[in-house]
Amino acid sequence: MENLEDKVHDLELFMATHDAQCEERWKTTFNRLEEIDETLARIEGKILHAAGAAIIFLGGLVVTMGFMLAESI
Repeated sequence: MENLEDKVHDLELFMATHDAQCEERWKTTFNRLEEIDETLARIEGKILHAAGAAIIFLGGLVVTMGFMLAESI
């Protein structure tokens, strides 16, 4: 019976260690996911700014070309 109790005790120690390791891994994973979310938000902001600048630039070109066309008529 002593052998069975030793096995149970060893399994309890193993599971406690395993739980602690898994908890630490999940913390690391969630921290990395938060960093990835922040990075994606920054990239999205930069893309929106670039798209807005391109739209304004192209709109300015259309207006300028319209004025040039109107003057030549």
